[in-house]
Amino acid sequence: MARPAGNPVLAPIRRWVLYSRTNLTISVAAVLGVLFLAGTVFGEPPAPTRTPTTAATTDSTTTTTATPSDEITYDLVEVTESAIAGKTAAAVAKSAPATAMAYAHSYVDISQSNTEWKTKLGRYTTDTPGDTIVATRPQGPVAITGPTTSEIVTGTGDDRRAEVTIPTQAGDLRVTVQVAESPNGTKWQVQNPFPTLDRDEVGKLGTSPSLVSDPAPASRTTTAPSTTTSATTSATEPTPSATSDSEPSPPASSYSEPTPVPVPGPIPIPDLDTPIPGAL
Repeated sequence: MARPAGNPVLAPIRRWVLYSRTNLTISVAAVLGVLFLAGTVFGEPPAPTRTPTTAATTDSTTTTTATPSDEITYDLVEVTESAIAGKTAAAVAKSAPATAMAYAHSYVDISQSNTEWKTKLGRYTTDTPGDTIVATRPQGPVAITGPTTSEIVTGTGDDRRAEVTIPTQAGDLRVTVQVAESPNGTKWQVQNPFPTLDRDEVGKLGTSPSLVSDPAPASRTTTAPSTTTSATTSATEPTPSATSDSEPSPPASSYSEPTPVPVPGPIPIPDLDTPIPGAL
């Protein structure tokens, strides 16, 4: 029976590869080279790496896209003191009523030193407040009693101006805000001269009955029975003059215990039923 003939293509290659180790090494290197060239020609292009320049360009594009949301608004939307709580100065500066309310909130704050107070107030003003406004700073607590009341904005473009009124316990605080340019961009700022409250009205709040603490109910309840009991006791007890006329009372220290006196002589031996140990 005749053996089948080998593959006319693979048989010579197999004999050439197995002929020596050198041929095997050359064959492996040739296969790898062919695969590398095929991957280079038909493979997908590598993904571009994110260089610092590309990252900066992307961030700049994102910032430019987000800029419209950071623009100021010319709508006079009234706000309350609680509405601006926790907001940054940049967020507040987008609206005229919010800027005025933030200024009033900082102005009536008495929990900080004069230096800290001026720095906080300067976040909402065109100029840094000086010693003149420090002299008008309230020395007692002043509460803001309602939301803002804004008048129609006058002017066009960057010359727009708004008049905002904030009601307080010491009267209305009228704030003038205007669109101004700053290193951080365009925003609403309080114009100089900066608004202040009447010191006489603020001083009246210090003596107002509403600011005086009411005594505790327990104190009033305890005082009344004590007064009644004292008055009843005084009415029922006899006066000292009547007592001394009727019967003199002996002094409290007139009676004392007698001092024991030692008796001389031998100590008597008591009668016992049994003899004393050691005695005959």
